[in-house]
Order: sequence, then C-alpha cells, then structure tokens
Amino acid sequence: MKRSARLFTAASVAAALTLGLAATSSVQAFDEHEATIDYRQGVMRAIGGNMGSVAAIVIDGADFGDNLKIHTQQLVDLTRDIPSLFPEGSDFPDTDAREEIWDNWDRYVELANDSRDAAEALHAAVESGDESEYPIRFRNLGQSCQACHDDFRRD
Repeated sequence: MKRSARLFTAASVAAALTLGLAATSSVQAFDEHEATIDYRQGVMRAIGGNMGSVAAIVIDGADFGDNLKIHTQQLVDLTRDIPSLFPEGSDFPDTDAREEIWDNWDRYVELANDSRDAAEALHAAVESGDESEYPIRFRNLGQSCQACHDDFRRD
C-alpha cells in the first residue's frame, strides 16, 4: 500500500508540475505579446476612427474637407504593415483575431496588402483633388477592410 501511495503521489506531483508549467508557459506567452496586442488594438481603433472621419466628409458631406488629407495619410501610415501587428502566439481569447490568421497566413497578408493599396489609392485621389474618385476609392478601402474582417476577425 505504501508503494502504491508513493506512486500515486509521484504521479500527482508530476501532473501538477506539468499543468503548472503549461499554465506558466501560457502566462509567459501572454506577457510577451500583451504590449503587441494592446498596440494592435489601438492601431485598429485609429484606423476605424480615421475611416469614420473620412466617411463623414466624403459620404455625409461634413464640412471638414480640409482635414481629408490628414485622415487619408493616417490610413496609409496605419495600414503600411498590418501583418507585423499579428506575430504568432498573439491569438489570445480576449482579442478579435481569429486563429485562421496564422493558419492561412499568406491569404491574410494578401488581404492586408489589399487594404494598404486601397488606402494609398484613396490618399492619391485626395492629394490630386479628384473629388469624383473619393467615394469610389473610399468604398474600395472599406471593402478591402471588410474582406479581411470577414475571414480573420471574430464577430
């Protein structure tokens, strides 16, 4: 009986250590990526804010057209390298990032680059002053963002 009790105790200790190490590993991974996740979420909020401002000007006719270049330049800058905001291991449940990002990385990068290209096209139209292109290019940017969200963002 003593031998089986020792085996049970040893097995229990081994199991506890294994679970403890797994939990520690998860905590360390979260700590390692927490700042990146916070930054990523801030960038995405900034993109959303600039998109909202552009929509208010281009679609709704808000009288802030003088600020349009500022917003479109911000969109260019913020979308420049979206994939770098998603390092492997930063897919914690408290984010909107779906695991499919890392499972289908090439497609994710393609869609992120489409958004960057669309932001650049919108900004180019604004810089040239071709107002007839604003709604078209804004819609293209919105659609490129939505395509990525459809595949890679949690609801």
